[in-house]
Amino acid sequence: MLNSPAYRVIGFAAKALFFDLRDKLTGTNNGTIVATLGEMRHKGWASSATLAKALYELRAMGFIAVTVEGGLKQRQRTPSLYRFTDLPVLDQPKSHVQAIGASHDYLRFATVREAEKALTVLFSELQESGRKKQIRKNLPVQNLNCASSENELKEDFFSSGNEQVVAISVQKLNTGSEGGKSAKAR
Repeated sequence: MLNSPAYRVIGFAAKALFFDLRDKLTGTNNGTIVATLGEMRHKGWASSATLAKALYELRAMGFIAVTVEGGLKQRQRTPSLYRFTDLPVLDQPKSHVQAIGASHDYLRFATVREAEKALTVLFSELQESGRKKQIRKNLPVQNLNCASSENELKEDFFSSGNEQVVAISVQKLNTGSEGGKSAKAR
């Protein structure tokens, strides 16, 4: 497997993810491997974009395959479950995973050049299908009461104008009155 053309064309992040996921394999859990960022943080994965790119590469080259598609189900987020294609999958009814034989999908590429071409095409297809499946959150539009905003602005404007008029009047009284001049002369 490690000498296959498919393995030669995947990036370093995908190779690291392959071994990190392989480390989670216990012998009976092939088909229920979880690769969420929360699960992979303890292995040193910090970026969801890098993790997603590595998963797309491994899927495109046939090293792993999706057994159960994740997403929102009954108002709960469920992760996608993966299997290694070089090992058989046992029947796991609790996870809704059916038994599958080893398919060795990574062996479908005869040359490195063929694998490189397939990687670019399949990677972009997987990435595009992932974008389509993402649920966009429709954030509620804040209902602004324009009338109250305008009144507040007018009140602020008038109150600051009144304050300025009062301040100017006080200055005129202090400088223009006889009491003010006599206080300065003394």
